[in-house]
Amino acid sequence: MPTEDLIIGLLCIIDAELGPVKKHSQAKLYPCEVVTLMLLFAAKGGRYRAFYRWVLYNYRQLFPNAPHYSRLLRLFRTHAHYCDQFLASVSTMSIIDTYGIELIHPRREGRSDEQLGRKGKSNGRWIVGVKWAILINQRGEIVDWCWDTANEHDNTFRELALAYKDETIAFSDLGFRKQGAAAENFHYCQKGEWNDRYLIETVLSWMTEKFHLKHVYHRVDEYLEMRLRAVAAVFNILLKMGNYSYTMTWFEL
Repeated sequence: MPTEDLIIGLLCIIDAELGPVKKHSQAKLYPCEVVTLMLLFAAKGGRYRAFYRWVLYNYRQLFPNAPHYSRLLRLFRTHAHYCDQFLASVSTMSIIDTYGIELIHPRREGRSDEQLGRKGKSNGRWIVGVKWAILINQRGEIVDWCWDTANEHDNTFRELALAYKDETIAFSDLGFRKQGAAAENFHYCQKGEWNDRYLIETVLSWMTEKFHLKHVYHRVDEYLEMRLRAVAAVFNILLKMGNYSYTMTWFEL
């Protein structure tokens, strides 16, 4: 499938979901076009300016009214809430885990008073950034997510699964245990137990290899949250479109 056909298919899915949303009389792009570009940015990964050059150089005919790159990025921020419509429904069994995202090199820690990330451990190494906690259903789709600085312990994100305590049992590693807190709907898995839980490791590996999410370059929380919303949305959409590995190869530079 050519990349252009894939982009058109993505646009059609988003337009079907956002159909009732009206276009502002002074806007150049329809909301579905803005969200499509936002999800393409999330799928490509990397820096925003490189993405802007890529999409306009190769597919300007699909988005002839695309505004200046700074204006488009602001549109991404204001339209990010539409991505929540593409989150999946919860299933009886779900899986929760955290993913470390590096924002700056550890040597640059503390150079700015407005630093977004904090120093913490992820996968056995120190990073300065944030932790992204995701809850997936048994089909591997993202149900819900939240984020906090990398210095927070995994059990800080327990509320993500507790919000669905009447609907699902959340399988997690031992990092989500909290002293004095009841297990509620958690099932803590020992190492090597419940191999089905390793589905989330596959999801997280795609976040690194395909979305290049291990390193992002946003310095403001609103834009980081926009990126995470877009990643969750495009991941679920691409899973529904078909073979994920095949689909994602078309977004490689």
